Amino acid sequence: MRVDFRFCPACGTGLAAREVESRLLPACPDCDFVAWPDPKVAVAVVVEDDAGRVLTIRRGAAPGQGRWALPGGYLDADETPAQGARRECLEETHCEVEIIGLACIHHVLTEGGGLLVIAYGGHAVGGSIRPTEEAPELGWFRADAMPELGFSSHRRALAAWRSGVPEVL
Repeated sequence: MRVDFRFCPACGTGLAAREVESRLLPACPDCDFVAWPDPKVAVAVVVEDDAGRVLTIRRGAAPGQGRWALPGGYLDADETPAQGARRECLEETHCEVEIIGLACIHHVLTEGGGLLVIAYGGHAVGGSIRPTEEAPELGWFRADAMPELGFSSHRRALAAWRSGVPEVL
């Protein structure tokens, strides 16, 4: 979701274009506020079980509603990326996951602006998967039977995790 500021959230003054670090950005003429075009941060996790199958969800909400994906979502400000990945997996699937390592950091340009996806690899350690509103369909899939993942960042994360070489783009 992109937010285009028109007024300063600190003092309420209308914003005007100002050159900041060689860029024209919306900025407040009365205080130091600058509306930087910061990306949102999302997390995802490649969850494997003891048989090496990967937990995959069919998304029940935008973005990507109806597409297959890895468990994941937006990072909250008060959590580390690994904590966010564990939380999102639990919320969407009821599966508890131990984060083992980094799979991929991927920058994506979307209609709403930039998105930084931090994906991990992990191992299922508890819980019993069942559908949720966010993931009405889910399951464990072998490598030769994986559904097509709907996000390029998730496809890259899965490939990087399987190769054993984290990918940073």
